[in-house]
Amino acid sequence: MDNIEEKLKNLEEWNKERERVKPFIDKAVEFHNKARVEAHWKNFEQAGTLYKNAIEGYVNALNQKPKYYLQDLLDRIDHVIEEHINNSFNLRVSGDKLKSKNGIREFIDFIDNLKLEERKYLNPYDIAQAFLKIADLYREEGNLDEAYEFYNRVIEVNCERPFIDREAYFNAGKILFQKARFKEALVIFVWVLRFNPKDEDVIARLDDCLKKLHIYEHREKFLKATPKEAKKLIMEVL
Repeated sequence: MDNIEEKLKNLEEWNKERERVKPFIDKAVEFHNKARVEAHWKNFEQAGTLYKNAIEGYVNALNQKPKYYLQDLLDRIDHVIEEHINNSFNLRVSGDKLKSKNGIREFIDFIDNLKLEERKYLNPYDIAQAFLKIADLYREEGNLDEAYEFYNRVIEVNCERPFIDREAYFNAGKILFQKARFKEALVIFVWVLRFNPKDEDVIARLDDCLKKLHIYEHREKFLKATPKEAKKLIMEVL
């Protein structure tokens, strides 16, 4: 009997809680669904406003201090925040936004101001691709310092895509060579050879560094060296 009464009591509590929180949840779900539609059609600004409204609705439901709906609401908020952050990312990389100084600045501010718990929602590969696009643009414009910075940011993302890392390292090495920083460029090209030891383009760049440093006679050692070994070898032969 006690068990039945307890269940009935819980049912009554659940029904009362449902009456309090469901209007907020229904409104939030409505905004959330509309946001997804706008995001699908790449109307990112409109979607952003709707995502904020959905988050506000779910937070209002939480403010009712629910017991039975608590975990469900926390899960819903987590999902909508993830979609909202990805929508904000897409807004800043869509179209030609990363081809303008203002667009680049807005994107960098967005990425750098993300909290650690927000950054986890973004795919590192997407971030690396955006940084790579910015780096390539600066390199084409002849702005080598900015290009070098963003190639390094690609590497720092650690997106676990070898072809992305290879391109970033290789282009960073070419910039170092253009700036006559031949020792650093040499170590970078040794690093890039790890992706493909027979890469003729990289070997040609490595040879150029050796010639500039007048240590071409040590070519075979550098071709077989690790980046750490290359640094030590440079100190030994120069």
